[in-house]
Amino acid sequence: MKWTRCFVVIMANVCLLGIGSGCSSEPPRLPDPDERASAKVDAIKRLADAMAQDPSGAEARGALEDFRNIPLDVQKNPKQAAEIVDLYRQRIQGKYRGFVAQEIQAEMAPLLARLKPSK
Repeated sequence: MKWTRCFVVIMANVCLLGIGSGCSSEPPRLPDPDERASAKVDAIKRLADAMAQDPSGAEARGALEDFRNIPLDVQKNPKQAAEIVDLYRQRIQGKYRGFVAQEIQAEMAPLLARLKPSK
């Protein structure tokens, strides 16, 4: 009987905690496309800095994942897209070898194809 009472009290507390943690007064805010574009520019800068220290290191791999995980709409944010391409061409393209360099090259290929310099 003692164990049953203890079990009921514990389960009641767990249920109350579960209910309380799932309730929120406001829905989550979606990130602004301009904020995401700025975050993507910051991510390529962090990636370039990390690759300058150790092109295949953990910091460079983490910065690469950050860069990958931030979406960018080139048509809505052409200025930031052009800045990303310029940073890539100046600080990363052709300067490094290894896994991270190959992966960022693959990530940048569609963006580079869209933003070819006009002659």
